[in-house]
Amino acid sequence: MKTRFVVILCLFNAAVLAAGYLYFSQHWSVQTVQDQQSAAVELASWKAKANAYAQGQSSVVYQTNAFRWSQLESTDYRQYIANLRAIGCPESTLKDIIMTDVMRLYAQRRGQYYNNGRAFKFWETDEKRKLKQSQLIEREKQLAAIDKELPAVLRELLGVNYEREVNKYFVDTDQDNQRLAFLADDKRAQLLALRDQFEGQRERITSQLTDGKYSPSDLEKLRQIDQDQEAALSGLLTSQEKDEYQLSLSPSADRLRKELIGFNPTEGEFRDMFQRQEAIDSAYAYEDMSDPTVRAAKAADEQNMLSAFKSQLPPDRAAALDRAQDPEYQNLSVLSERFDLPSETGQTILDMRQTAEDEKRQLLADKDIPPDRLDAALKAIEAETERAARETLGDQAYSQYSQNAGWLRHLGGN
Repeated sequence: MKTRFVVILCLFNAAVLAAGYLYFSQHWSVQTVQDQQSAAVELASWKAKANAYAQGQSSVVYQTNAFRWSQLESTDYRQYIANLRAIGCPESTLKDIIMTDVMRLYAQRRGQYYNNGRAFKFWETDEKRKLKQSQLIEREKQLAAIDKELPAVLRELLGVNYEREVNKYFVDTDQDNQRLAFLADDKRAQLLALRDQFEGQRERITSQLTDGKYSPSDLEKLRQIDQDQEAALSGLLTSQEKDEYQLSLSPSADRLRKELIGFNPTEGEFRDMFQRQEAIDSAYAYEDMSDPTVRAAKAADEQNMLSAFKSQLPPDRAAALDRAQDPEYQNLSVLSERFDLPSETGQTILDMRQTAEDEKRQLLADKDIPPDRLDAALKAIEAETERAARETLGDQAYSQYSQNAGWLRHLGGN
């Protein structure tokens, strides 16, 4: 009996993948018709078992705000989940069933807003089936509501983060396990479960906002959630593990990893900068960032923090930090990393740009140069700079860089 149950579970996993294919077909490899039919039979078998279990039991429809699960399907999903658990369906398999089912139904809801209601006639040209302006407006309104509703539904039903779950189907980067590799498997699982729990509590408060702003009571609830989470983390992790967790997964740390591109901080430099940034983010956590005064105050604090941090650096590292504040240099740093170019490539291109633009300014300032000679000289600067940039970056990297390097295209213009 046990062997048979294991076999059923294996078959069911194939069924879930096939059902998920209906929604993600553009990203998954094509399955045979026989595989899809077999998977559909297995999925129907699980549903039949759940429905059979529910025979004779009264159906109670779960409701939150104005949304009812019965709007998705005639079966109450809360009861549906309870039925699956009652017949021994594993949690991972249950999650796959519900996610696939719910997302398919939402896909159907989305699909209805791409049709203008006009019957297809093969002799009519395409514009006849385009949405009217009023329909376009209504579609955007309804799709925005669906995009907000779907994550809340899956969080309420399964306690999962929608974006992270969907990413598993597309990229399966397993970032959480990579970032938390310093923890034992059981402790990592407990930590991620805690994170999902407190994320869900915050999302329930956010989902009930009417004007997009938190009330004083909302802010107090959020502060309490933060305190509870802090206590839970302290109870689970050692002090060193907790520090490592914050450095690996906190929003402040993620932000620094983006903003310090090109600086290449050492571990010690990053820890120092993180402590400073975390203190500012915590101080403004419950402030109204839509208020220009609040935004300006935080920006000033961050600028002061950056200056204080830079003052402790050696001159060469301080200069590197200054360079990393330039978005152009950051873009070049990303490009250099992608194409395995020397670390000095970004600065070489910026020096090249500075030289070319200085030469152009000198030419434009000389009023004695005839217009035809001026145009020829500018074109020569542009051609030579493009050649040097391509040689420095290589053809592939240059092709990507030049698409957004407007300065290159403007060198030859008068």
